Amino acid sequence: MIKNRRIKLISALLLTAAILISALPAAALAYEHDPRLNDHAMADVTADPDAVFGFAPGPDGSLASYAGYDWDDPDAVAGYRQARIDYFMSYAEMYALLDEMTARGCTVEETARAVSAKRNELRMAAYDGDPEGLAKLKERNLQRYGHEEGPLPDELYEQYGSWEAVIEKAFSHNSGMDACVGLYDEYYDYYIAFGYIQDEQVAPVSREYAVTALVEALGLGGGEDALSGFTDGAEASPWSVDALNAALGGGVVIGCGDGTLQPRRTITRAEALVIISRCLPSLDAAAEAPEFTDVQAWARADVDRLAAAGVVLGYGDGRLGADDPLTVAQLRTLIQRLAALR
Repeated sequence: MIKNRRIKLISALLLTAAILISALPAAALAYEHDPRLNDHAMADVTADPDAVFGFAPGPDGSLASYAGYDWDDPDAVAGYRQARIDYFMSYAEMYALLDEMTARGCTVEETARAVSAKRNELRMAAYDGDPEGLAKLKERNLQRYGHEEGPLPDELYEQYGSWEAVIEKAFSHNSGMDACVGLYDEYYDYYIAFGYIQDEQVAPVSREYAVTALVEALGLGGGEDALSGFTDGAEASPWSVDALNAALGGGVVIGCGDGTLQPRRTITRAEALVIISRCLPSLDAAAEAPEFTDVQAWARADVDRLAAAGVVLGYGDGRLGADDPLTVAQLRTLIQRLAALR
């Protein structure tokens, strides 16, 4: 049976967002929801401070053919943005086809074949007036699938394993491109619905992301190529390299004691608080700190300093949750409290 309820949710998210944002001007912004937390997005784009929205297609990945576009030109990016909005609005044809075939009692396979073919048709139509872009699309399809029109239904079935999945994938889109054209926040709920990311209340933070966010929030700079001194330094994401070097150079990050940095490992609450404490050497910790029952000796002095300053409050039951993964929401709360101290 087609998972029509979920597809309806996704369709509502897509079309409502497209309607709401269609009149918004393209202008530089800081996203409320950071695309760097979305591995699906960052597989295809790079963080680029010169780009209008801070991100541009990378030289590798599925968006490589767009890397040469003018992502630092506001007028050009406004055009890319509008083209993407128009493309999402064209999804209405797929939703109408899905509803019509479901009402007629068509099989899941029949519906999947028709919907996936319609998506290929709409992708081609999206390049109306852009012969260069259409030629590049056909070339990519030819290289990837062996034909210009895009993936055939049987190829999609082989890739995803079921006709239900083929239908759902027909309604998916590239979150990296959304980040490049200023649409990332508008489709945040869509990424959760489609399983690209977790909600920020529960999503864990990596060590490299926590350090990057703190370096940016505190305005830390400088630092030589300290990453090369770690056996796994090359594993750091490109967008985190400058921040990690600054943190390492400033002594607020010292590694894991075994020659590794483990940049992509989830950071614990205690680890994050120790780093924050090192970022604030002049913090007044004269007040009495609460007694947390689960903080290990290596982190206690730093945690006590932050607790005395009101930066960290714990869970209210005597625990800090020292070994719990730090979530995106918790990191943002900590950064807000740090801002209030400055």
